[in-house]
Amino acid sequence: MTHLENNTSGLAGVGQKLLAHSKVAEFTARRGLVVELFPFIVGASERMSARAISRFLEKEQGVTLSSVTVTRALNDPRRSWNLYFDAIEPSARTYAKADGMGMDYLFEKQFFPKPIKNPLVKAVVKAAQKALIPAGVSEAALILRQKWFAIDWEIRLKARPFLEHRLK
Repeated sequence: MTHLENNTSGLAGVGQKLLAHSKVAEFTARRGLVVELFPFIVGASERMSARAISRFLEKEQGVTLSSVTVTRALNDPRRSWNLYFDAIEPSARTYAKADGMGMDYLFEKQFFPKPIKNPLVKAVVKAAQKALIPAGVSEAALILRQKWFAIDWEIRLKARPFLEHRLK
């Protein structure tokens, strides 16, 4: 181990080597990952510790997210829910405005109908939607299906108190 003197030039050299290494090393920073997974982390945290969640994500999914990061997100649910909602709020508002309703629909147990499995009926419905629904509203609905209504209803209900100020 090299002894560093208490001078700026010694630390600058260390810093330069660190920066050079970061440019050739595998990219591991995945900022925002905890935000994207937050609703699911909330659900899992009812039965698993932050450490167990972190281990599962690493082993089973190949996703590196430290238990410290998981704990930090769970300890500040207001911030975490609001960051998550930032990604879907424009779509939620677009959809609500198109249907002339408030934002309470976000907390209904089953808002969108279940996906159609029959290929013929699916094609007819898709063509009708394309003809009748503006593209922006259709895109908003898709985002809501993927990012909001994919979350268990009970977990969405837990988010409500933290998002109430944004739902008006």
